[in-house]
Amino acid sequence: MSQKQMIVEQAAKMFIHQGIKAVRMDDIARELSISKRTLYEIFNDKEELLYLGILHYTMQSRERRMESIATINNALEVMIYNLREMINQAPTISRVRRNLKRFYPKVHERLEADAHKQSHEDMRGWIKKCVANGYFTQTADCEFVARVLCDSVQGIMVFDREDMHNSLEMISLMSYSLVIFIRGLCTVEGIKVIDGCFDRYFGNIPSPDTLSLD
Repeated sequence: MSQKQMIVEQAAKMFIHQGIKAVRMDDIARELSISKRTLYEIFNDKEELLYLGILHYTMQSRERRMESIATINNALEVMIYNLREMINQAPTISRVRRNLKRFYPKVHERLEADAHKQSHEDMRGWIKKCVANGYFTQTADCEFVARVLCDSVQGIMVFDREDMHNSLEMISLMSYSLVIFIRGLCTVEGIKVIDGCFDRYFGNIPSPDTLSLD
C-alpha cells in the first residue's frame, strides 16, 4: 500500500467515525505520524482528501457486498441482498451526505454523481439478469426499473430527519415499498424467490404499524 493509499484509508475512517467537519488535516497528520506539509504535498487541500476518503469508503462497502454475494447463484436474491445492505448503511450515509451538502457542497456534488452512476450500472445489471433468468417478466423496462429502484434507495439514503423513530419509520416504509414494487415485476418463479428470502433480508426491519408513537 502506497503512502497516499494509507492516508486515504485512515482519513476515511476518521471522517466516518468522527465527522467530516470535526476532522482537520492536523488530526490526520498526527494520527499517521506524518507532517502536515506532507499531507499538502500529496493532496491539494482537505476537500480533495475528503472526496477520496468518502469515495474509498463507498467503494470498500461495495466490494464487501460483492464478496458476500459470491456464493449466491440466484440473480434476484443477489439484488435483494444488495438492496438490504444499502438500506443497512442508510443512517451512516445519510449523516455523511447531510454534512457534505452543508459544509462541502462541491465534494457532495462530485460524490453524488459518482454514486448515482455506479448504483444505476449495478441495478441495471441485476435487472437484466433477472429478466434473462426468468424471474422478471420480459416486458420489464430495465432502464426505467433501474431508475425507480435507484431513486428509491437514494431517497432512503438521504432522509434529513435525525430523530431515530422517524428514521426507522422511513426506512421501514421505503423498504416495504421497494419489495412490493419488485414483486410486481416478478414471474411466478420470481415471486417464489421473493417470498423465500424476504424474511432473511428484511425480517428485522420493524413493520410500519409497530412504529406508531403511544
